[in-house]
Amino acid sequence: MEVVSLRPKLVSFRATAFHGENKAASSGDAPWNFELTQTIELGLGSAQDVPAPLQAVVKIDLAAKASKADAAEQTAQFNASYEAKFEYPVATQESAVQPLFAEEPYQYLLVAQVFPLAMTHFRRELQSLGFDARHMPLGI
Repeated sequence: MEVVSLRPKLVSFRATAFHGENKAASSGDAPWNFELTQTIELGLGSAQDVPAPLQAVVKIDLAAKASKADAAEQTAQFNASYEAKFEYPVATQESAVQPLFAEEPYQYLLVAQVFPLAMTHFRRELQSLGFDARHMPLGI
């Protein structure tokens, strides 16, 4: 992949929401059926009223449902939202970034920096609720 001259700097990453329910009793190595859905949104913009650098925003929503393979009535559900903000150099104009922002490799450049952070947090929260998430992938 070529080096992109208008590469923004990641300035913030935060978990904006997390909710989980796991009322199933822990039973060691019992297998679970696990379904993870991810929704990724990208946005480009700047503040109207204050002179500020152009920003790109990546929002990731994760939703997971799990059920025990041998007892389908024992379920667990987890939902989380994450947001990352990137800033471009001060002199960057939206007209220069907009054509790049529409290209998949450029979008991947942004999402690839945020997704592992979101998945690391998500796995830790699942583990804190008693769900073994050590084998969940961290990459896209």
